[in-house]
Amino acid sequence: SITRTYEIFVQVDKEVDPLLGRNPFILSGNEWKGNRGEVTPALTTNRIKASYPIMLSVCGKMTKYLEKETKKHIADGIEARELAARYTTEVVSNCIYGIEAGAFEEGPCEIREKGAAVLDQSSASIAYFMLMSTLPDCFRGVFKRPFMKKDMQTYFIQLMKEAIRIRQNTISDRVDFLNYLLQLREKKNLSEIEVAAHTITFFADGFETSSVLISNCIRCLAQHESVQQKLRDEINKTMKENGEVSFENLQELSYLDQCINECLRLYPPAIASNKMCSNTCELMSSKEKPIKIEKGTPILLPFYALHHDPEYYPNPEAFIPERFSPENGGAKKYKEMGVFLPFGDGPRICLGMKFALYQSKAAIVEVIRNWKVKLNPKTNPNFIIDTQHFLCVPEGGTWVDFERINN
Repeated sequence: SITRTYEIFVQVDKEVDPLLGRNPFILSGNEWKGNRGEVTPALTTNRIKASYPIMLSVCGKMTKYLEKETKKHIADGIEARELAARYTTEVVSNCIYGIEAGAFEEGPCEIREKGAAVLDQSSASIAYFMLMSTLPDCFRGVFKRPFMKKDMQTYFIQLMKEAIRIRQNTISDRVDFLNYLLQLREKKNLSEIEVAAHTITFFADGFETSSVLISNCIRCLAQHESVQQKLRDEINKTMKENGEVSFENLQELSYLDQCINECLRLYPPAIASNKMCSNTCELMSSKEKPIKIEKGTPILLPFYALHHDPEYYPNPEAFIPERFSPENGGAKKYKEMGVFLPFGDGPRICLGMKFALYQSKAAIVEVIRNWKVKLNPKTNPNFIIDTQHFLCVPEGGTWVDFERINN
């Protein structure tokens, strides 16, 4: 019965935030169903597969970037989230807007900076939206604060318009997200704002969450040399047998799945999620005691707490990928128990989950098969969550030393 989602963007007003106000994470009822129905077909496995060559091309750019940067002998190493953000910016810009972002080139990258700013909010903004998510009735109609600044809204609308202009003036057979949006616009006569809102949905899902997952996974592997080598052996075995890691091969890398799932358990991109009870219901507690929840009650789902509960995960602070091995039931076992929720669950599970996982896997395979990674002394080995950020990222960043492997 708890089906209405607010996440952290609760009560975002379409007049104040025309782009985020149309995001399926925020909408409810029939409006949510209609919006999600428009977005879902763009994120099928076949459409993601069509984007896989783009991911591989960007992986190549990332390796060249690392080769150049490591030759500089930087004492502090390379910040993993910055590296991952460059990668996801390039992939998502190419897949959604059909443009090269230049994220691995010298100088500022405007689209990366704008994308990061969407979730990189001030302490006042974070406090405001947290209060809105837990006390919506107290804040409704009092005052409205835009989540996305006007200049960012204008930027992404103009970016979308320019991407469409270029695509319409180019002979292209690319079956990407932009191609789908153009078809959807014509079929449903979508407005400019509606199309731009869809691009923001894809961009936010593919950019920030994936960069957090990739950088946190690199951190885990850098701290566990034996796990890193075991994963490298699995990748090299696939390379030796197939000459490459194809889209199909990527799905068959069992230990890679285990490493990613364990990283998502330790550091779920969103540490919690706010829901709103849509109908009065009773839920059974772990002590077999019914708990009545009234319609309209805000609910907090503590993903991080569940993932670190020793009742479900012995030695919960340790990075043990084998928890998710097929012999132990894999991720399915924990999902069925309701204690593994890195992307949420149910009808409102993260729309971009598949895309995020595939592009993250491609990046991790590229890094681990080409580089030995080790935490730089600048990095605090203890993962302390940065309270100034919406997602699960460590204070001070993750600084990594990369040692090239001669394949």
